[in-house]
Amino acid sequence: MLCDDIAAAWLAHTDFAGNNTAVGLLSRAIAPQEFDIKRDSLPVAAAADPATAAAILQLLQRGQVPTMAAIRTLTTQNEMRCEAERIERLGKRAQRNIDEFGRVLARLANAYWTEHNTGPTRRDILAEPEVTALIAERVGDVAPSAVKHLWLIERAQRAGWIASNANPGSLCAARRWHTTKYGNRVSQKPVNLVGKLVAGFVIEYTSTKGRPPTWSTLARETRDDRGRRVFFDVADAHAQRRWLTTAEWLHPDEDQPVAGRRGARAVAKDSRV
Repeated sequence: MLCDDIAAAWLAHTDFAGNNTAVGLLSRAIAPQEFDIKRDSLPVAAAADPATAAAILQLLQRGQVPTMAAIRTLTTQNEMRCEAERIERLGKRAQRNIDEFGRVLARLANAYWTEHNTGPTRRDILAEPEVTALIAERVGDVAPSAVKHLWLIERAQRAGWIASNANPGSLCAARRWHTTKYGNRVSQKPVNLVGKLVAGFVIEYTSTKGRPPTWSTLARETRDDRGRRVFFDVADAHAQRRWLTTAEWLHPDEDQPVAGRRGARAVAKDSRV
Protein backbone atom coordinates (compact mmCIF):
# COMPACT_ATOMS: atom_id res chain seq x y z
CA MET A 1 0.00 0.00 0.00
CA LEU A 2 1.08 3.57 -0.68
CA CYS A 3 0.73 4.48 2.98
CA ASP A 4 3.27 1.78 3.85
CA ASP A 5 5.76 3.31 1.44
CA ILE A 6 5.17 6.77 2.92
CA ALA A 7 5.58 5.45 6.45
CA ALA A 8 8.72 3.50 5.58
CA ALA A 9 10.24 6.54 3.86
CA TRP A 10 9.60 8.76 6.87
CA LEU A 11 10.95 6.20 9.32
CA ALA A 12 14.04 5.52 7.20
CA HIS A 13 15.87 8.35 8.96
CA THR A 14 14.92 7.24 12.47
CA ASP A 15 15.72 4.37 14.81
CA PHE A 16 12.69 2.58 13.33
CA ALA A 17 14.23 2.21 9.87
CA GLY A 18 13.31 -1.22 8.52
CA ASN A 19 10.96 -1.90 11.44
CA ASN A 20 7.85 -3.42 9.86
CA THR A 21 5.83 -3.16 13.07
CA ALA A 22 6.45 0.59 13.30
CA VAL A 23 5.65 0.98 9.60
CA GLY A 24 2.34 -0.78 10.15
CA LEU A 25 1.41 1.43 13.10
CA LEU A 26 2.32 4.62 11.26
CA SER A 27 0.43 3.46 8.17
CA ARG A 28 -2.74 3.09 10.24
CA ALA A 29 -2.33 6.69 11.34
CA ILE A 30 -1.59 8.04 7.85
CA ALA A 31 -4.42 6.23 6.06
CA PRO A 32 -6.94 4.83 8.57
CA GLN A 33 -9.56 4.48 5.83
CA GLU A 34 -7.46 1.79 4.16
CA PHE A 35 -7.91 -0.27 7.32
CA ASP A 36 -11.64 0.48 7.56
CA ILE A 37 -11.01 2.75 10.55
CA LYS A 38 -13.07 5.93 10.89
CA ARG A 39 -10.86 8.66 12.28
CA ASP A 40 -8.84 11.65 11.10
CA SER A 41 -5.72 10.76 9.18
CA LEU A 42 -2.26 11.92 10.19
CA PRO A 43 -1.00 14.45 7.62
CA VAL A 44 2.50 13.57 6.49
CA ALA A 45 3.42 17.25 6.79
CA ALA A 46 2.68 17.11 10.52
CA ALA A 47 5.97 15.31 11.05
CA ALA A 48 7.81 18.47 10.02
CA ASP A 49 7.07 19.89 13.47
CA PRO A 50 9.80 18.69 15.88
CA ALA A 51 7.41 18.26 18.82
CA THR A 52 4.97 16.28 16.68
CA ALA A 53 7.75 14.15 15.22
CA ALA A 54 9.05 13.39 18.71
CA ALA A 55 5.54 12.43 19.86
CA ILE A 56 5.11 10.10 16.86
CA LEU A 57 8.35 8.29 17.67
CA GLN A 58 7.45 8.10 21.34
CA LEU A 59 4.07 6.54 20.54
CA LEU A 60 5.67 4.06 18.17
CA GLN A 61 8.14 3.14 20.90
CA ARG A 62 5.15 2.33 23.09
CA GLY A 63 3.59 0.24 20.34
CA GLN A 64 0.73 2.71 19.82
CA VAL A 65 -0.77 4.08 16.62
CA PRO A 66 0.27 7.76 16.41
CA THR A 67 -3.15 9.24 15.75
CA MET A 68 -3.63 13.00 15.89
CA ALA A 69 -5.58 12.64 19.13
CA ALA A 70 -2.81 10.56 20.71
CA ILE A 71 -0.18 13.02 19.50
CA ARG A 72 -2.05 16.00 20.96
CA THR A 73 -2.47 14.24 24.30
CA LEU A 74 1.16 13.17 24.48
CA THR A 75 2.43 16.58 23.38
CA THR A 76 0.41 18.25 26.13
CA GLN A 77 1.74 15.76 28.68
CA ASN A 78 5.31 16.36 27.51
CA GLU A 79 4.88 20.13 27.75
CA MET A 80 3.46 19.82 31.26
CA ARG A 81 6.33 17.55 32.30
CA CYS A 82 8.91 19.94 30.85
CA GLU A 83 7.34 22.85 32.70
CA ALA A 84 7.25 20.85 35.93
CA GLU A 85 10.92 19.96 35.50
CA ARG A 86 11.74 23.62 34.84
CA ILE A 87 9.91 24.71 37.98
CA GLU A 88 11.72 22.01 39.94
CA ARG A 89 15.06 23.35 38.73
CA LEU A 90 14.00 26.87 39.67
CA GLY A 91 12.89 25.59 43.07
CA LYS A 92 16.39 24.25 43.66
CA ARG A 93 17.76 27.70 42.89
CA ALA A 94 15.32 29.15 45.41
CA GLN A 95 16.51 26.64 48.01
CA ARG A 96 20.13 27.69 47.50
CA ASN A 97 19.07 31.25 48.35
CA ILE A 98 16.48 30.39 50.99
CA ASP A 99 18.13 32.40 53.76
CA GLU A 100 17.89 35.53 51.65
CA PHE A 101 14.26 34.80 50.80
CA GLY A 102 13.49 33.85 54.39
CA ARG A 103 14.97 37.04 55.77
CA VAL A 104 12.85 39.15 53.42
CA LEU A 105 9.66 37.16 54.04
CA ALA A 106 10.14 37.34 57.81
CA ARG A 107 10.74 41.09 57.76
CA LEU A 108 7.69 41.71 55.59
CA ALA A 109 5.52 39.45 57.75
CA ASN A 110 6.69 41.17 60.91
CA ALA A 111 5.98 44.60 59.45
CA TYR A 112 2.52 43.46 58.37
CA TRP A 113 1.75 42.24 61.89
CA THR A 114 2.90 45.55 63.33
CA GLU A 115 0.56 47.46 61.04
CA HIS A 116 -2.47 45.14 60.92
CA ASN A 117 -2.21 42.92 64.01
CA THR A 118 -2.55 39.90 61.76
CA GLY A 119 -0.38 38.15 59.22
CA PRO A 120 -0.39 38.56 55.44
CA THR A 121 -1.81 35.91 53.14
CA ARG A 122 0.66 33.77 51.27
CA ARG A 123 -0.51 35.22 47.99
CA ASP A 124 -0.04 38.80 49.16
CA ILE A 125 3.43 38.34 50.61
CA LEU A 126 4.67 36.45 47.54
CA ALA A 127 3.35 39.29 45.36
CA GLU A 128 5.29 41.94 47.29
CA PRO A 129 7.58 43.86 44.91
CA GLU A 130 10.63 43.05 47.01
CA VAL A 131 9.87 39.33 46.81
CA THR A 132 9.13 39.33 43.08
CA ALA A 133 12.33 41.28 42.42
CA LEU A 134 14.33 38.79 44.47
CA ILE A 135 12.75 35.88 42.59
CA ALA A 136 13.72 37.45 39.27
CA GLU A 137 17.26 38.09 40.50
CA ARG A 138 17.98 34.81 42.27
CA VAL A 139 15.71 32.31 40.52
CA GLY A 140 14.79 33.60 37.08
CA ASP A 141 11.69 34.22 35.01
CA VAL A 142 8.72 32.73 36.85
CA ALA A 143 5.11 33.49 35.92
CA PRO A 144 3.07 34.92 38.82
CA SER A 145 0.78 31.89 38.68
CA ALA A 146 3.78 29.56 39.06
CA VAL A 147 5.47 31.32 41.99
CA LYS A 148 3.58 29.14 44.47
CA HIS A 149 5.24 26.08 42.93
CA LEU A 150 8.63 27.32 44.12
CA TRP A 151 7.40 26.48 47.64
CA LEU A 152 9.12 29.56 49.05
CA ILE A 153 6.83 29.76 52.08
CA GLU A 154 7.36 26.10 52.93
CA ARG A 155 11.11 26.28 52.35
CA ALA A 156 11.47 29.41 54.48
CA GLN A 157 9.35 27.80 57.18
CA ARG A 158 11.52 24.68 57.29
CA ALA A 159 14.58 26.93 57.50
CA GLY A 160 13.11 28.63 60.56
CA TRP A 161 12.51 32.11 59.15
CA ILE A 162 8.72 32.13 59.21
CA ALA A 163 5.87 30.14 60.72
CA SER A 164 2.27 29.57 59.68
CA ASN A 165 -0.58 27.16 60.13
CA ALA A 166 -3.97 26.51 58.53
CA ASN A 167 -5.54 29.60 60.12
CA PRO A 168 -5.91 32.75 57.98
CA GLY A 169 -3.51 35.50 58.98
CA SER A 170 -1.17 33.16 60.86
CA LEU A 171 1.97 33.83 58.80
CA CYS A 172 4.61 35.44 61.01
CA ALA A 173 8.34 35.84 61.52
CA ALA A 174 9.90 32.87 63.28
CA ARG A 175 12.96 31.82 65.27
CA ARG A 176 15.78 32.85 62.95
CA TRP A 177 14.34 36.29 62.38
CA HIS A 178 14.18 36.97 66.11
CA THR A 179 17.62 35.59 66.95
CA THR A 180 19.61 37.20 64.14
CA LYS A 181 20.47 40.23 66.26
CA TYR A 182 21.73 38.07 69.14
CA GLY A 183 24.07 35.84 67.16
CA ASN A 184 25.87 33.20 69.23
CA ARG A 185 24.59 34.66 72.48
CA VAL A 186 21.55 32.41 72.06
CA SER A 187 21.12 28.83 70.89
CA GLN A 188 21.59 28.23 67.18
CA LYS A 189 19.80 24.89 67.21
CA PRO A 190 17.32 24.15 64.36
CA VAL A 191 13.86 25.63 64.73
CA ASN A 192 12.06 22.35 65.43
CA LEU A 193 14.56 21.38 68.09
CA VAL A 194 14.10 24.78 69.74
CA GLY A 195 10.34 24.27 69.72
CA LYS A 196 10.77 20.87 71.33
CA LEU A 197 13.17 22.28 73.95
CA VAL A 198 10.67 24.97 74.92
CA ALA A 199 7.74 22.56 75.11
CA GLY A 200 9.85 20.04 77.02
CA PHE A 201 10.91 22.60 79.60
CA VAL A 202 7.32 23.77 80.08
CA ILE A 203 6.00 20.22 80.51
CA GLU A 204 8.76 19.17 82.93
CA TYR A 205 8.47 22.36 84.99
CA THR A 206 4.68 22.06 85.20
CA SER A 207 4.93 18.40 86.21
CA THR A 208 7.50 19.17 88.91
CA LYS A 209 6.06 22.41 90.30
CA GLY A 210 2.37 21.79 89.73
CA ARG A 211 2.03 25.02 87.75
CA PRO A 212 3.39 26.39 84.47
CA PRO A 213 6.52 28.52 84.49
CA THR A 214 6.41 32.28 84.12
CA TRP A 215 7.78 33.80 80.94
CA SER A 216 10.68 35.12 82.97
CA THR A 217 11.51 31.61 84.19
CA LEU A 218 11.16 30.18 80.70
CA ALA A 219 13.50 32.82 79.30
CA ARG A 220 16.08 32.37 82.04
CA GLU A 221 16.19 28.59 82.36
CA THR A 222 15.48 27.08 78.94
CA ARG A 223 18.81 26.00 77.49
CA ASP A 224 20.06 23.68 74.78
CA ASP A 225 22.36 20.69 75.22
CA ARG A 226 25.40 22.98 75.18
CA GLY A 227 24.03 25.11 77.99
CA ARG A 228 23.27 28.04 75.72
CA ARG A 229 20.15 30.03 76.44
CA VAL A 230 17.25 29.65 74.03
CA PHE A 231 16.03 33.20 74.70
CA PHE A 232 18.19 36.26 75.20
CA ASP A 233 15.86 37.69 77.84
CA VAL A 234 12.19 37.76 78.81
CA ALA A 235 11.41 40.36 76.16
CA ASP A 236 12.86 38.02 73.55
CA ALA A 237 10.75 35.15 74.88
CA HIS A 238 7.61 37.27 74.60
CA ALA A 239 8.60 38.36 71.09
CA GLN A 240 8.97 34.72 70.03
CA ARG A 241 5.68 33.70 71.59
CA ARG A 242 3.79 34.29 68.33
CA TRP A 243 5.72 31.81 66.21
CA LEU A 244 5.87 29.27 69.04
CA THR A 245 2.08 29.31 69.33
CA THR A 246 1.57 29.47 65.56
CA ALA A 247 3.67 26.33 65.16
CA GLU A 248 1.77 24.80 68.11
CA TRP A 249 4.81 24.29 70.29
CA LEU A 250 2.98 26.39 72.88
CA HIS A 251 -0.73 26.84 73.48
CA PRO A 252 -2.05 30.15 72.09
CA ASP A 253 -4.78 30.81 74.63
CA GLU A 254 -2.82 30.77 77.87
CA ASP A 255 -1.24 33.69 79.74
CA GLN A 256 1.61 31.54 80.99
CA PRO A 257 3.61 29.10 78.84
CA VAL A 258 1.67 25.87 78.28
CA ALA A 259 2.69 23.20 75.78
CA GLY A 260 0.67 23.15 72.58
CA ARG A 261 -0.50 20.07 70.72
CA ARG A 262 2.62 19.73 68.62
CA GLY A 263 4.88 20.31 71.60
CA ALA A 264 3.06 17.76 73.74
CA ARG A 265 3.18 15.16 70.95
CA ALA A 266 6.89 15.69 70.33
CA VAL A 267 7.78 15.39 74.00
CA ALA A 268 5.57 12.33 74.45
CA LYS A 269 7.16 10.68 71.42
CA ASP A 270 10.65 11.29 72.78
CA SER A 271 9.69 9.84 76.15
CA ARG A 272 8.63 6.59 74.47
CA VAL A 273 11.95 6.13 72.69
